[in-house]
Amino acid sequence: MLKYILFVMVLLALNVAFWYVGGTDRIAPYLTSDPAPSVHTDPVLTDVFVYTLEEEVQRKIGQPIEGYEPSMFLEVFPGLAETDFEGVEASIGFYTISQGRLVHELGTPELVHSAAGAVTRRGMETLLHNVASRLEIDLARDGTITDIMRALLAVP
Repeated sequence: MLKYILFVMVLLALNVAFWYVGGTDRIAPYLTSDPAPSVHTDPVLTDVFVYTLEEEVQRKIGQPIEGYEPSMFLEVFPGLAETDFEGVEASIGFYTISQGRLVHELGTPELVHSAAGAVTRRGMETLLHNVASRLEIDLARDGTITDIMRALLAVP
């Protein structure tokens, strides 16, 4: 019984110490969910999409040094919209639409680097999902990456 009482007292002391040092404020950024729900697409389709987009950017504007950013994709693909990047994960933070414009939300990182805006693989998966949804192309049924690329390369 004494062990249980000591355990409860230690647990209570740790909770008080956590509260005293502002623990809830320190961990709040880590408790927030992702800006968009997790999207899962066939990894092969995502790989083909990523490869195709990156190849086209390299061919038209060159190889980026610090990763691919939305502005590069928007420059190369006239059928791509800023709203397609809603919830897309970046190296640090994510992209969102604020007052009708695409904005990179950094959150509260401790260290920001020059490639903070580079879109991650998970971000590319979200981008694929957003584009397919906007274009009403069902990749799970009969839609293909070719259908998406045709739409992205077409002048609106």
